[in-house]
Amino acid sequence: MPRLNRTTVATLLQHHEFGGCKRFAGIVMGFVRELAAKALTPRQKSITRHVLSCVGLYELRTVEQYVDDVIRLDDATTFLQIGANDGYLADPLNLAIFRYKLRGTLVEPQLRFFSELKKTYSGFSGLEFIHCAIAEKAGSMRLYSLDCRQGNLPRWAHGCGSLSFAQLLRLKDQIPDVEKYITNCEVACITIRELLRRIDAADPDIIVIDAEGYDDQILLQFDFTTLTAKLVIFEGESTPFEQQNYCEGRLKDAGFAIVRAGQDTVAVRKSTATYRKRHASSQLIELDRGCH
Repeated sequence: MPRLNRTTVATLLQHHEFGGCKRFAGIVMGFVRELAAKALTPRQKSITRHVLSCVGLYELRTVEQYVDDVIRLDDATTFLQIGANDGYLADPLNLAIFRYKLRGTLVEPQLRFFSELKKTYSGFSGLEFIHCAIAEKAGSMRLYSLDCRQGNLPRWAHGCGSLSFAQLLRLKDQIPDVEKYITNCEVACITIRELLRRIDAADPDIIVIDAEGYDDQILLQFDFTTLTAKLVIFEGESTPFEQQNYCEGRLKDAGFAIVRAGQDTVAVRKSTATYRKRHASSQLIELDRGCH
């Protein structure tokens, strides 16, 4: 396959007189999704999505819209991402990092994804890569993931990794024989306090957590009364309902409004222009009232 980069994709698109043609846009997007899923690396997928976004052929997901707003309206420039995977898979920050060259820290405990993550953002300045898990105590723990090498599991299963064995067992409704695919390895763990001591952007504007059912135990380690984060995103769908509500309550007490967007929970600081924009459109306040 020829090397795919921003220039080659842009040239491909320019060879068609697509203008505002939705049909052509749909054909291009369908082709790109199929090609990307089968043949491209996470970096190539990232470049492709970035180029399609630049020419108006990619529609931002809700979480990406919030990230984009807080960058443009509130001058967010730094981030902390825990559970960064390969940098592309279902990632709310990937497009913004490529578009705005954000500075920040990416934390990923699975070695195979950590290696791919560094390739995805190769050549980007201002990024720190940390290979570890975040836990309540420093030391080591077992990390559970799914062995997808046989090709029998859905694509999303490649991103499943958790310190909670029980969390992976909850996937039985989608993968009935999930037990036979669960594997584990020992990983180094540090706390949020230690992590923030190590990194340059110790008070990031954007915080993203995706830890497959361990999100609440990570989120509750942050002191949002002292941090000035403008936007917090975590995977609420995989967090037990009571813990999810408790985390949302803690964030509200710290001055955030809450939005549930698909599998993610989005918390936006009420002092931001992003909040005022969403509040003015009634979109945010209605969703916030629905999260009790």
